[in-house]
Amino acid sequence: MYAGGRGGGGGAGRGTDEDQKLDRTQTRVVLKRSFQMAGEFRKQAGLALLLVIITVLCTLAGPVLVRHGIDSGIRAKDSHALNMTVVAYIVVVVIAYVVGRWQYVALNSAGEGFLRLIRIRVFSQMQKQSMAFFDREKAGVLVARMTADIESMAELVQWGLMQFLSAFLLLFFAFFLLMSLSWQLTLISLLVFPFLIVASIKFQRDANKAYLEVRDKVGANLSALQEGITGVRVIQAYAREDEQIRRFEESNRALYRSHIHSVKVSTWYFGLIEFAGIGSSALIVGFGGLLVH
Repeated sequence: MYAGGRGGGGGAGRGTDEDQKLDRTQTRVVLKRSFQMAGEFRKQAGLALLLVIITVLCTLAGPVLVRHGIDSGIRAKDSHALNMTVVAYIVVVVIAYVVGRWQYVALNSAGEGFLRLIRIRVFSQMQKQSMAFFDREKAGVLVARMTADIESMAELVQWGLMQFLSAFLLLFFAFFLLMSLSWQLTLISLLVFPFLIVASIKFQRDANKAYLEVRDKVGANLSALQEGITGVRVIQAYAREDEQIRRFEESNRALYRSHIHSVKVSTWYFGLIEFAGIGSSALIVGFGGLLVH
């Protein structure tokens, strides 16, 4: 985390130094260290995983029950079967709601505990640094590491991880469920997967660059703000207010542009995901109609 200290005090305004970037080996080391730190929250994470599985199963049970109600109830004109299906559907919805709340609480409890531990470790590590380290590094960059970086991890732990697990398990169980219902339509739905895989790889690379750029600009912006506040007496003594305002406007504008760029990176990818979902549904409906007729 502190490798960037060699860049000098002006490093915040240039872009992320190469020694601040992690290669695959370093990434594996960091991930391994993170899993070791999260060891004390293993039980909560295991409970959250179990609850995610139950929620996914409830999600898949809904369409199956609707299919059963139409085939065995409406088409067969069996009111008892239809009523039982409706009752079962309501039970599944209630279970999904209750388990979903437990899942949210369990996952966020483990995530917040992990983030609290990271904040303490980072702050303790900062206190162990030499005076030369703080001479080289800008206070705004260090604050950004303690706030923006950990906030990004909070989004990952609290929302991204849960969404990733839910999506992966939903895809895994749905594949076998669809194969049991119609292997032909399942294969049709998989036609969009190669495009999604290629798009996801490109998005991962673009998003990583955009995140590093935003992180760098956040540090530069906080540095400009910190310098303007702590050095206000010197700035006013030499009548440098206009120059300081101009520097802050430049850093703020650069931060704005980096955020806009990150939004554009996300927009094309998620738009493509939506289009792939609609296109896959259209293919399934069209091919399904051919199978029926």
